Amino acid sequence: MKKNIFNRKSNVYMIIIFSFVIAFGFFQSVLAQSYVPMEKLPGSPGAANLKDYVLAIYNFAIWTVGIAAFFMISIGGFWYFTAAGNTSKTAKAKEIIGDALLGVIVSMIAWLILYVINPDLVNVNLSSLGEGLRISQ
Repeated sequence: MKKNIFNRKSNVYMIIIFSFVIAFGFFQSVLAQSYVPMEKLPGSPGAANLKDYVLAIYNFAIWTVGIAAFFMISIGGFWYFTAAGNTSKTAKAKEIIGDALLGVIVSMIAWLILYVINPDLVNVNLSSLGEGLRISQ
């Protein structure tokens, strides 16, 4: 009886493996038309490529740190202003403001360390990536 269960399981596994091989094993490369983007990235002179996207993500991350810090400092200031002498609320507001400032300081120190190690690490120069990915035929 036990041998029959193991035999069934192995048959099921073999069928699954065979199905995957048949379904995914015989693909060939498809020579499709190249994609022409309808919209370009803001600040990009022409069609967007990989280096434009990486640069846009880097700039977005830098702006996100600043906006998040401003937002959290504003929330902490509002809580501090509306605490009305409640020491637990003022302590929580001070903690929020302190954490936001600490985040900005940590990001600035990280940038400074990268700049001291090698100034090219903070200058986003993606000319080595070329004009996008090329697929050889």
